[in-house]
Amino acid sequence: MGTVATVAIRELPGLHTIDLRVAPGTSTQALIAEALGMDLPAKPGKILAGSGEPHALCLAPDWWLIVGFPKAEQSLAPLKNDYHFSFVDVSGQRTTIELEGPKVRDVLAHLWEQDLREKSFPIASVSQGLMAKAPVIVCHIALFRYRVMVRSSFALHLWKALVDAAEEWV
Repeated sequence: MGTVATVAIRELPGLHTIDLRVAPGTSTQALIAEALGMDLPAKPGKILAGSGEPHALCLAPDWWLIVGFPKAEQSLAPLKNDYHFSFVDVSGQRTTIELEGPKVRDVLAHLWEQDLREKSFPIASVSQGLMAKAPVIVCHIALFRYRVMVRSSFALHLWKALVDAAEEWV
């Protein structure tokens, strides 16, 4: 919906997502990063991208979401019996809505109480909170591009709220 000249809103269906829990700064974390072929952000609120689509979102000191990496489970399986960590496929829990365009911050500001200015929420940042009373994870992916991960049961509600907020620019 919309155009990238103002703001475009689209769903990114089927993004494979793994919930990863491991003690930070341990040799196990280093082995996991090596197995995945991507580093895990060391600080909550940060995103690290691998080659192509995969992203690692740090949601807490010992909690990451690995997004867009369908072979993550296969890569981690050889480690599961010898090391203390957990990984669970949570792909079905959330859907992802991507917003892009120069008016994207204006649209999100209608529904998001957190500061979206570059100095407070720069590219490669992630935050959790409520948007239109729905629990969400907001990722600042690139200049004028954000992703909102929302529980599937709230997806239609949030979609309608975002479309309503974008009405004056679409």
